[in-house]
Parts: sequence; C-alpha cells; structure tokens
Amino acid sequence: MLGLLDTLYEVLTAPTVAFRGVIEKKPLGRAMVTALISSVIFAYVVLPNPPHLFEAILGLKRGSLHMAPLVLVWLSLFPLALVIQAGLFHAVARLLHGRGGYPGVLCGLCFATFPLVFFAPLALIRALIDSTLGQVLYGIGSLILILWILWLHIAVVRQNYGFRLGRAIATCLIPAFWAVVLLLAAILWVAF
Repeated sequence: MLGLLDTLYEVLTAPTVAFRGVIEKKPLGRAMVTALISSVIFAYVVLPNPPHLFEAILGLKRGSLHMAPLVLVWLSLFPLALVIQAGLFHAVARLLHGRGGYPGVLCGLCFATFPLVFFAPLALIRALIDSTLGQVLYGIGSLILILWILWLHIAVVRQNYGFRLGRAIATCLIPAFWAVVLLLAAILWVAF
C-alpha cells in the first residue's frame, strides 16, 4: 500500500519521476485501482444523483433505478475507456516511431486520472459559496484540473515513447481530432 501512496504522491509532485517508475514496473493492478477509485469519486461529485439523472434520461419512473447497478456500469465503462484511449495513443505513437509499449502507456494513463479526486473539494467550494462566485471558482478550478490531467497524459506519452514535447502533444491530440471529425461526419450523415 505504501508503494501506491508513494506513486500517487509522485504523480502530484514529480510526474516525470512517477511515470518513469510506473512505465518501468507496469503495476497494472495498482494502476487500475487508482483509476477506479478516482473515477468513482469523480462520478459521485459530478453527477449529484445518478439514478435520478438516468431515470430522467431514459424516461423511467422515479425510484426505479438503484445506485449499485449504475456504479457497476461505470466501473466497467471507465477502464474500457482507458484501455481504448491507451490503444489509440499507442497506435499513433507507433506511427510517429515511438519505442514504448502498450502496458506502460495504459498504466501511466490510469495513474494520470488521479487528479479527478480533486473535483470533490471543488464541488464543496461550489456548494459552500452558493453564488456566482462559487460557480466561477468551480469553472476555473475544473478547467485547471482538466488541463492538469491533459498535461499528465502528455507526460505519460513522453516517458513511455521517448518523445519530445511536440510529438507527445501530437500523440495525445491526433485521436481527439479524429474523434471530432468522425462525430461531425456522423452528425452530418444523420442530418442529411
């Protein structure tokens, strides 16, 4: 357990050192535990009452959904999303002549999700300062956290594939660019 806490501390304070060790050791179990715990905290904070939200989305009677199945679905989808993201990063990195492997980038991305836990204090600030200021602070804090996580993703790619900053940024942004292009194409396909 101490090794996991040390790694999480390094992710926050010295990400390059942390990701170098993670990529070398590839502790997939600890990485997935970190990602799952971070994702559950994030989901509980961002979605104030998931059963009611999904009942409204699906048009179900209030009280018909329970939290346990939703958590199980979330705990299945979040790791799947990380596996797919790591695969996309790996494919792009290989096209850009990266020399790292898939397990290293997957473990690194799992640890890079750790700052999601800081959405909880942000939500508390938003609740305690129940005004426009609270909303503004939450928005600014959320943007900072998202940029921090993106920066950690770039650091993972740099360490895993031995890239300079430009190639690491390209590796992270190329899949996002193509996702947007495909989404727009799908929307246009359906619309016309």
